Amino acid sequence: KGSVQSGLGGSRRKGASVAVSTMTEVGSWNLKNHLSRMVELVGSKGVYIVKEFLGEGGFGKVAKCSKLWSLEYYAVKIMKISREGQKEFETMKLIQDLDPDENHLIKMYECFTYRKMTCIVYELLEVNFHDSLMNEQQLVPLCYIRVIAQQLLKALKALKSIGVAHCDIKLDNIMFKDLDDMNVKLIDFGLAVETNEILTGTKMQVTQFRAPEVILGLPLDESVDMWALGMVLACVYCGYYLFLSSTEYETIRAMVLCTPEEYTEITGNRVRYMNPVIDFDAMTDKHRNMYEMHDDDDHKAFIDLLKRMLEVNPQRRITPSQALEHDFITMKHLAGKSKAAYAAGCEGVMGKTPPSDAQVNPSAPSIFFIFMTVKIL
Repeated sequence: KGSVQSGLGGSRRKGASVAVSTMTEVGSWNLKNHLSRMVELVGSKGVYIVKEFLGEGGFGKVAKCSKLWSLEYYAVKIMKISREGQKEFETMKLIQDLDPDENHLIKMYECFTYRKMTCIVYELLEVNFHDSLMNEQQLVPLCYIRVIAQQLLKALKALKSIGVAHCDIKLDNIMFKDLDDMNVKLIDFGLAVETNEILTGTKMQVTQFRAPEVILGLPLDESVDMWALGMVLACVYCGYYLFLSSTEYETIRAMVLCTPEEYTEITGNRVRYMNPVIDFDAMTDKHRNMYEMHDDDDHKAFIDLLKRMLEVNPQRRITPSQALEHDFITMKHLAGKSKAAYAAGCEGVMGKTPPSDAQVNPSAPSIFFIFMTVKIL
């Protein structure tokens, strides 16, 4: 799995002016032997020179490319199967009227066919969530999680407004555009679909982010994305995947037994070690011990939002518009003198002016060091 835009897929093709004549199939290309050769992809808006391959998906590879006679760099997704590439391009056309920066969606520049391959040119994003945020030893401070949550909820609200479901939200499909101001974007619309075209029983999403209605074969809509985003935020908060079960049965079992208290209330049994139950109280304690900039009410508000996002019944699951009005996002619960210092730090982050390391935690490493830490579980 590639660490950069791995949800995209790209591949090298035979060069327009530099022949790679022995390479007739994308799947047969030897990346190691040919990375050093200049390969050109000729599009309608320019010629893209392959610099390196960044990741591989189910239908091809993604390449970091420079544009000829330009200093600009792009991510070019190159499909082995043009039908799949055309499908993704059609989906991107559905969202082309949405402002990609305002709505935190990846920006597409053009799509072209070359040598029976479909190439889609995207903006280049270089740091994904999985590689930078999944770190149990150094959890992401809650004030930064709020920024991430707000931006991705905006993305879901925008998609819902045009009746599109992403259907594959996961850590690898969310990337940072800019770490300096915590700007994130949703990528890889290869499995996206118009909501009214989703068939009951359709299998989608990877296991760790799969909504219960998908597992149970129930009617589906865009709320599957809200569940998946809830799982993403929970992973970032905890530093690990919440549901590690290898079977859908065990995953469902873990879903409906959300807390130790609920487990005891439903079963009459106390929680033992290794029970597949989420203990958010323990995670809040871990955050409290890790960061001096801490507010219990803020963590309670986050967990309340998380539970609404991870509502098993999709008809009762919170919508993007409702989530954007939740106290955790608006910070209404942080009003008052006693919370003024903490609220000021949070507002600084929300206003794209990150507080100093001393504000977050004088004894902890820089937050930007956390984001650049690579820990693949």
